[in-house]
Amino acid sequence: MLGARIVIVNLTGTEDGIPDLTEDVQLPVLQDTAEAGVAGCFGASKWYIYIMDKAGIPRIVHYQLDLDSERNRLFEELAALEPGGAK
Repeated sequence: MLGARIVIVNLTGTEDGIPDLTEDVQLPVLQDTAEAGVAGCFGASKWYIYIMDKAGIPRIVHYQLDLDSERNRLFEELAALEPGGAK
């Protein structure tokens, strides 16, 4: 298994949407706050998928990604960030 963690980051001010966001989803949800500013650290917007290295540096950003048809692509990108992975 890859050393990756996948979490959903819910943007500050969108807390009312958490029930819709988490329906039928088994991923952990991180609720961003004005104090934490997690989304602001990466210029994040909703529905973006950020693939970050172990140092927390975003290496790949997907603005659209179909997890049904492009799942292997995502796994290959994650594997490439592992030590000794494809570059």
